[in-house]
Amino acid sequence: LGSFGGFGDALRRTSMLPPSKVTRLSERERLEANVLRQLLEHYFRIVRATVLDAVPKAIMLMMVNTIQENLQERLMQKIYLSEDDEAFGGLTRESEEVRRRRTEVKEQVACLRKAISVMREM
Repeated sequence: LGSFGGFGDALRRTSMLPPSKVTRLSERERLEANVLRQLLEHYFRIVRATVLDAVPKAIMLMMVNTIQENLQERLMQKIYLSEDDEAFGGLTRESEEVRRRRTEVKEQVACLRKAISVMREM
């Protein structure tokens, strides 16, 4: 971070020039250069933190999406290409609890319809 992609190296090289080649900065210019350097350092710290945060998330997203696509494809192949018909039947079979609840609801619907028909006759 300290070199700013070679910027720091260029600053060090100019400070090694003979005094006749170096232009002296005024106090205001030195202050502005310091502020600029601090702003750049802060900016690069923010960018670095953002990249360090975003890259693993992007990698994980790509990995999860790839696994999800491949897993779904493999599961569907396993189900449809299975020689065991019971494997597919077992997945589509209704559970005993659902069957019992469906029967209860059908009975309730029949009772309600009967009650409606009785009320209409009144």
